[in-house]
Amino acid sequence: MFTRLLVGLDGSAGADAALDAALTLGRPSRATIVLAAVTDIRLLEAPLLETAGPLWAEGVPVAPVASDLRLSLEERARAFLAAGAARVTVAGLTAETVRAVGLVDEELLRLAEETDAVVIGRRGDVHTMPGKIGAVTAQVIKRAPLPVVVAGDRPSTFEKPVVAFDGGETSTHALEYACRFAVDRGLSLDILHVAAEGTDAEAMLAGARKVAAPFAVPVRTHALGGDIVAAVADWVARSGADLLVAGAHGGRGMPWPLGSHAEKLIRATVVPVLIHR
Repeated sequence: MFTRLLVGLDGSAGADAALDAALTLGRPSRATIVLAAVTDIRLLEAPLLETAGPLWAEGVPVAPVASDLRLSLEERARAFLAAGAARVTVAGLTAETVRAVGLVDEELLRLAEETDAVVIGRRGDVHTMPGKIGAVTAQVIKRAPLPVVVAGDRPSTFEKPVVAFDGGETSTHALEYACRFAVDRGLSLDILHVAAEGTDAEAMLAGARKVAAPFAVPVRTHALGGDIVAAVADWVARSGADLLVAGAHGGRGMPWPLGSHAEKLIRATVVPVLIHR
């Protein structure tokens, strides 16, 4: 199913988790793992902005300062790529390494155009408050036109997938994607629907079964009640599911704004979350 997976490396625990997830996802199809080390251009520009005024006023060029910083960041990035490529090789897969300088989310989105999916950590190199997702992760989820797998806080075998289904267009696409994933790996699939008061949960789940039927994948459907995020997170925790798949937009066609369902589902669970458009 996966032939090329993009992973951003920055030396953080989140990036390590993303690489672990990509190796597990890519191993059955012997996918190529594209490793990207992106230096945030603002790290290079900041020293120039801070020192250019007084230094240029004295006629002293700032290039040596920037050059030393650039060299240090370059060495750091190359070390990340070398270590990541070694892990991919040990896993029996092929690694491609990419070095870039720019805005990290922009560069990852550009590189993602030639891959099947982006696998990213919840938090990157810049410290993020516990329970939050990083700014780069948030932007990639919001803007990526292809599936984004946000690695979990613990390793996953990706053998117990569950889909949060609300009947919307992207939710239906997510269900179809999860069905293909399950067929590819010989798995069954759980489908959750959190019913609003006064709505017909069984009709919604019947629609989900109809979507899944052409794939001939074994499915189990579950009607839940209460708050969407709390209900889904609780079910995932109790069931032992190890991959949550969800659409990027709600059933009414409105975007799931970060800070709402998408981010909250990621924050409320410890398993990988695949967001699909």
